[in-house]
Amino acid sequence: MNLRAFFYIFKLYLRSFFITLFALVFIITLIDFVQHMKSIEGMNRAFLYIYYIASNTLSLIYPIALVFGAVMALSSLLFKNHLVAFSSFGYKKFSLIKPIFIGSFLIIATVIGLNFTKFAYAGDKAEAIISDTQIYHSVENIFFKYNSSFVSAKSMDAVNKELKDVTLYYINNDRLRYLMEFKKATFKDGAWLAKDVVKKVIKYKNNLPQGYRVEQIKEVTILKGYYPKVVRLLYEGKRMSIQDGLKAMSLLNEQNIDNSKIKAALYERVIMPLFAPFLILIIGMLTPLHQRFFSRSKYYLYSLGATLVVWSLLYSTSMLSKNSTLPAILGQPVIVLVLAIISLYLLVKKRNNI
Repeated sequence: MNLRAFFYIFKLYLRSFFITLFALVFIITLIDFVQHMKSIEGMNRAFLYIYYIASNTLSLIYPIALVFGAVMALSSLLFKNHLVAFSSFGYKKFSLIKPIFIGSFLIIATVIGLNFTKFAYAGDKAEAIISDTQIYHSVENIFFKYNSSFVSAKSMDAVNKELKDVTLYYINNDRLRYLMEFKKATFKDGAWLAKDVVKKVIKYKNNLPQGYRVEQIKEVTILKGYYPKVVRLLYEGKRMSIQDGLKAMSLLNEQNIDNSKIKAALYERVIMPLFAPFLILIIGMLTPLHQRFFSRSKYYLYSLGATLVVWSLLYSTSMLSKNSTLPAILGQPVIVLVLAIISLYLLVKKRNNI
């Protein structure tokens, strides 16, 4: 396919995609804003809320818009007899679908790139405006595992990156060996720096505790890798950027803690949108070259219906994985793999027409 024909279909697809995306985001954002407008004080906060909720909606809904845009573009080519015209010039069906297929991958890559940034936390910022709180508010009553220790903290200030009223319990061979208590720790250079630490070393006699010895430590570095955002993510389980999700997953692996919930959330950001290009390929390969073989109503019904069914199935498996009901690897990745196999099968089956 020459560049002129490629970019003609490519631009047609992008126009259809952005029209569909804008319509879906506008409708969902408007409905959400009307529901919560009474909880928002001030025009500036209202505009910020609209921006954040629109950004969050975009990250959730764009895979559907990718397929809907492809259906619009293909239907335009089909019912204006452009597919027949291109075919008469020697272009095979896969060549006509390729610009749409490539375009969908480029859009997915762009949104995935945005999800490495603060864009991923747009939903949290919108919720903070409604509840009139800071997005990185203090997390209360924290308890988590750290190597051979367990850590208890009264609160974590994510803005100032401070842990307050902390007790660290060090356990070895199923015994509590010592406690470390301090009023405050500050996050610095990938770890937490605690000052004026009181260390209580447990004394044992005949395998029974016999009091403890107190030691004063001026400064100690602990909790390496426990970034404030990661601690908040592990404790509250809210939205996350891909970067923070990878940090959390790495940390859980080091601590030998199940990370299926984090995997499911990452798959939702990275793997789930990949259903769109493969579904586009399937729809495109099943689209006839001439409109006399298919009715417009049936074309939209089957294409858009299949998109919604697949998208709903993906989100259902994502929720099951986040609740540890279904292993994360058996959820969204399997569905996307099945779509990839079906699309490959259609390519091989129709290789004489490609």
